[in-house]
Amino acid sequence: MNIKNAAQVMLKEFWGAWLITVVALAVAYYVGGWAGLFAALILSLFEISISFDNAVVNAIVLKKQSAAFRTAFLTIGFLIGVIGMRLLLPLLIVSLTTGMGFGEVYNMAVNEPAKYSEQLHHHHAEVMLFGGGFLMMVALTWLFDHERDVHWLGGFERRLGQLGRLSMVAAGVSLLLALIVVFNLPAEKQYAALLAGVLGVTVYIFVGGLGDVLGSEEVSEAGEMVKKGLAASISTFLFLEVRDASFSFDGVIGAFAISSNIFIIMLGLGVGAQWVRSMTVFFVKRDTLSEYIFLEHGAHWAILALAVLMYTSALYEIPEVITGLIGLVLIGWSLLSSVRARNRLMADKKRDEQLK
Repeated sequence: MNIKNAAQVMLKEFWGAWLITVVALAVAYYVGGWAGLFAALILSLFEISISFDNAVVNAIVLKKQSAAFRTAFLTIGFLIGVIGMRLLLPLLIVSLTTGMGFGEVYNMAVNEPAKYSEQLHHHHAEVMLFGGGFLMMVALTWLFDHERDVHWLGGFERRLGQLGRLSMVAAGVSLLLALIVVFNLPAEKQYAALLAGVLGVTVYIFVGGLGDVLGSEEVSEAGEMVKKGLAASISTFLFLEVRDASFSFDGVIGAFAISSNIFIIMLGLGVGAQWVRSMTVFFVKRDTLSEYIFLEHGAHWAILALAVLMYTSALYEIPEVITGLIGLVLIGWSLLSSVRARNRLMADKKRDEQLK
């Protein structure tokens, strides 16, 4: 693909993301001047780097959905992800954990951002265990799938898959790792942290399982089929939003190192979130996962690495740049492996044709 074609693809396939970027950066400039615009731009790049693997995994889900569902994912889902997950949810977390009223927390975030950031960091362990528990389930459920027949890491992945024959092994491993973290926290934080970790696993089981049940249940009447299909779509939509929230937790907390303005943070992370969503739909349209067979593997290993880092960050401070780099390295490695596998397959086909 030459530069001209690449530019055309970027404009045609990502026009919505470009529009959101221009509007958001203009608002960031209005709110915080050049410093606000620069901070929003840095935050958007940061969000893309730590959530690229989320785009790949979401593409697996969206591939099975209708065009209307994908449009809702880019529009309604975007508003929920930006306003709900990256602005209101952190405010709600501080409100619930401190006992302060939601309006009081909002005023603190606007007028005393340093104090708000301190409160958010004070409950960092609970936030990380919830998000880490959910993402650990996402990664392990896929890695422990014994019916999967394509393996990036050969025998190692095959042996992991065999563990999936044990019922609820992913939940058991996730909860065991959460317990290890909890018992190394100060006594006064252990109960809240344990509750958060259990909730992360529970939400995955409930929301993720609900879509499977509704989507697979046999129905005889057309009206019932429509109802079941709608319910399954709503459940899938909720699952994607919760997963998006789990990816955003680390970014929201780390964003205060770049800006203390909650609206600049929302705008910057929101731009990154829209690019990630647009990339998800692009992967589906181009059938990227079929062409690059190990990309899905790299994404799930990156999610596992992120979940482990989130668990670990409940005990030790880990720079956010490490989170982003590990994900990009694993995705890049799997992409390179996919290209090599495709080239080998093409060479084998060409050789077979010559022998005929």
